[in-house]
Amino acid sequence: MAFSLFCAFVAVFYGVLLFFDLFFKSCMHYPYFAFMEHTGLKVGFFNFTWTTTAFNRFLLRRRGKRTTRFLQKFFTFGSFITIVAFLPFSLWTIIRVPLNEMAPDLTEKTTVTAIVPGVNLPLDDFWIYFMSIAVSTVLHEFGHALAAVNEDVQLLSFGITVYAILPMAYVQLNTDHLNSLSINRRLRIYCAGVWHNLVTALIALLLFLATPTLFSLAYKSNLGVRVTGIPDYSPLKGERGIGHEDVITSLNGCKVNNALDWRNCLMKSHERYGLCITAEYISQNDEMIVEAYQHDNAYVCCKLNYMDSLCFEYIEPKNADADVVVLPGQFYCLEPRKIVENSYQLCTETDEYRCKKNHHCLRPSLNNATYLLILQRQQYHPVLYLGTPRELEVLTVDQYFPRLNVLSLFSPKQFERFTYFVFIFSMGIGFLNVIPCYGADGHHIARNLIQLLAQYLNKDSNFVTLYTMITIIFGTIVTWVSLFYLFLRAIMQSGLD
Repeated sequence: MAFSLFCAFVAVFYGVLLFFDLFFKSCMHYPYFAFMEHTGLKVGFFNFTWTTTAFNRFLLRRRGKRTTRFLQKFFTFGSFITIVAFLPFSLWTIIRVPLNEMAPDLTEKTTVTAIVPGVNLPLDDFWIYFMSIAVSTVLHEFGHALAAVNEDVQLLSFGITVYAILPMAYVQLNTDHLNSLSINRRLRIYCAGVWHNLVTALIALLLFLATPTLFSLAYKSNLGVRVTGIPDYSPLKGERGIGHEDVITSLNGCKVNNALDWRNCLMKSHERYGLCITAEYISQNDEMIVEAYQHDNAYVCCKLNYMDSLCFEYIEPKNADADVVVLPGQFYCLEPRKIVENSYQLCTETDEYRCKKNHHCLRPSLNNATYLLILQRQQYHPVLYLGTPRELEVLTVDQYFPRLNVLSLFSPKQFERFTYFVFIFSMGIGFLNVIPCYGADGHHIARNLIQLLAQYLNKDSNFVTLYTMITIIFGTIVTWVSLFYLFLRAIMQSGLD
C-alpha cells in the first residue's frame, strides 16, 4: 500500500511539474526559456535535469606536479583494483542470479537483493536514501572528471538528472581528446568512477563504525535501545505494552546494548525456547486443574479465563545424565510473569534443553505462529508479548542517549543511517557500472580491455568490434534480466510478508 501511494505521489508531482513547464513555455515564452537556459534546468517526461559549467574552473585550477603525480598513481591503482578484483566479483555475482533459478543445486544462493523504497525500505527516511544516492553518483562522476582533467582531457559540463526518484550525475568530456589517449590512460578515466565509489564506500563504512566514538561527547551509547516510535496499529502499544522512550535491555534473554544487538536478538527470537524452573516452584505454582487437550496445534491445560497463565510442556533434556530427575507430569499451567520477574534461564534445542542442576526445561505450548517474547526494560517491569518477532520490527529504536535535553532534537542515528546507505549505494553503483552493460562504464572498460587483448594477439579492429559486441550484448541481457527478476522478487516478498 505504501509503495502504491508513493508511486501515485511521484506521478502527481511530475504531472504538476510538466503542466507548469508547458504552461510557462506557451505564456511566457522568452523569459521562461531565458531562465531555464541561464540556470541549466530542463524538464522532461518523469525527469528533470540540471547542467552547469561552474565546476570546470574548479577542476581546471592549476595543479602542482606533486598533485598530478599523486592523482596518476591513485587512479592507476584504482584501475588495477577495479579490473583485477571488483570486475570478476561483480560478473560472478550478477551471473549467479539466473544460475540460481536454472540450476539451484549447482551454486549457492545469491545474497543480492533489490532495494526499493516503500517495498523493503520504509518511506520515512526517503530523503536519506535520496541524498545517499545523490552523493554516491556525484562522487562517481567526480572521479571521471578529476581523472580526465589529470589526463588533459577537456571537461565540457557537469549535470544531474533525476529519473522519477533516482538521481543520476553525469559529465561531458571532449570525445576527441579522450579517444586520442593510450588505452591505459583511457582505462584510468573509465575506471575512476567505480574506484571513487569503492573509496567512498570504505570511508562511509569507517564513519558508520566510528559514529558512537565521534558523538561520544554529546551522546551516550551501549545502554540498550530507546524506543522512539511505535505505529498506532501495533498491538504492542498500550498501557501494558511498550511505551515511548522505554529502554529495552534484552529480548528473550539476549542482551541488547546497541542497535546491532537489537537486530541480532530479533533474528534469534525466532528460535523456540523453554524456561528453566525448579520442581519445587512447579509444585507450588502449578494451576493445572483440567486435563491437557490439543487445540490449534498447541496444548491447552489452563482454564480459558486464566489470562495470565500459559500451558507449559516439559521437555526432557537430550542425552540426559543418569542423575537427572525426570518430572512425573508433562504439562503445567504456570504464570510466565512470575517466572520472568525472578531470575530465569533459557533452554533451547541448541543446548539440548539442558538446565542447571535441580532445574527443568518447560517450553510454552503455543501454535507455530505464536511466540512468547520477553522484553526487559530499564526501570520498568518486563513486557511479555504473545505474537511474532516481526511485530517487534516495526518499533523505531535509537541506541544514542543525549547527555543534555537540548541534544534530543538530533540523533547520531540519522548520521549513522546516512553513512550506511552511502556505503550500500556506492557499492551498488560501482557494482552496476563495472559490469559490461550498454550505457555503463563497464561498456567502455570492456572495449578497452579487448583492444589490449587485440594488441597482444596482433588482431585487427574487426576482432575488437566483434568481441566487444558479443560481450556487451551478453552483459546487457544478463544484467537487465537479473535486475528485473530481483525487483519482482522484492515486490512479491513484500506482498507475502
